[in-house]
Amino acid sequence: MTDLVAATAAITNLYKAIGANIAAARQQRGARQSDLADAVGLTRASIANIERGEQRIQVHTLIACAQALNLDPADLISQALEGSTPMADPLPGGQREAALLTRRLVAARDHIDALLTHLKEEQP
Repeated sequence: MTDLVAATAAITNLYKAIGANIAAARQQRGARQSDLADAVGLTRASIANIERGEQRIQVHTLIACAQALNLDPADLISQALEGSTPMADPLPGGQREAALLTRRLVAARDHIDALLTHLKEEQP
């Protein structure tokens, strides 16, 4: 039963961290909870509950919040897992997408390099 308690606590902490990241990003942009609520189609109370981790955010709502805050949804999650907060100075839209594409291309290149190395090692 201890593993279940630990897992439940970890999940609760993850939702709290995601909510805190959303709140920090919103505040850094000078937006009110009602502004974010209007942008994503929720009530201000729902945004407040999400930011406190009292309401588990659904994936489509996480994506909408990230878009409204000009963030990559993956950043909100990975930062929650790492314990950091969203970037204070987000890149303008085009630059942010270029940076994201660059990260993905570098990751793809790394995977291809690892595969080629593995294939070379298997050759007689």
